[in-house]
Formats: sequence, structure tokens, C-alpha cells
Amino acid sequence: MTAATTDTVVLVHGLWMTPRSWEHWVPYYEAKGYHVVTPAYPGFEIEVEELRKNPDIIANLSVPAVVEHLAAIIAGLDTPPIIMGHSFGGTLTQLLLARGLGSAGVVIDSAPTEGVRMTPLSQARSLFPALKNPANIHKAVAFTQEEFHYAFTNTLSR
Repeated sequence: MTAATTDTVVLVHGLWMTPRSWEHWVPYYEAKGYHVVTPAYPGFEIEVEELRKNPDIIANLSVPAVVEHLAAIIAGLDTPPIIMGHSFGGTLTQLLLARGLGSAGVVIDSAPTEGVRMTPLSQARSLFPALKNPANIHKAVAFTQEEFHYAFTNTLSR
């Protein structure tokens, strides 16, 4: 008996991102012979600059809706893919794998899942632009490009 192999990689982006975040990864995996799928979350079929201008797209999105959307895309593939996710995409990757939808999974700097109560100081600092205004509670707050760069590089330095 031979082991089943997959020829597909599904790249799941994080919040405040779009499939464009994988633009350099796609040719890398395609050059290795993989079929690459970079699905957008519902409503994220726009450029990231437009997404940051309209935070309601994120505020009105639910985790179950995103998981169902991605699950439907993955279920339509010929073989279970390797699922790779970054940040919130890492959390979604774990949820998709828990449903048995992938042959393997990779998470990069995954956002914590429910039940994880530890927040590293670097993550709290990176969220300061959103947390500094009490009126932002229960709202989606877009970072400026500089704030996003700081938040991203700060979490990588943990």
C-alpha cells in the first residue's frame, strides 16, 4: 500500500490581510509542483488598502462563517490539501484540521485559540494602537501601515 500524496496547498491569510499576503509564496510552491489555493474570507475579495478603510467588513464577520466558507472550498478539492495559515489564518487552519479537512497543517505565528489565557507582553504592546482608545471596545480598528508594521515585527520578536 502506498501513502496518499497531496498536490495542493491551501494558504489561509490572517485578519486585516487578503490573499495578496501570500503573493510571494504562491510561485514558490508552484515551482515545486503544487497547486496553490489562496481563498479570501467572505467580503475580503478586495485589496487590503480597501479593507483597512472599511473595518465593518471584519467587525461583521464571524468565525463560524469563515470556517464554513473555507471548508466548502477545501471540500471541493480532489484530495485533502496541506493547509497553511498565518496569524488568525493559523487558528482557522487548526479548526479546519479538527474537522479532518487537511492532510497536514502548518501554522505561522498563530493567533491563540479559545481557552488560551496567556498574552505575551509583545502582543499586548502591538495592540496598543487599538487599545489606547476605550471607544474602540467591540469595534474593528484598522492599523495604519506604520502601526501594522510595528505590530507584525513586534510579535515576531517574542
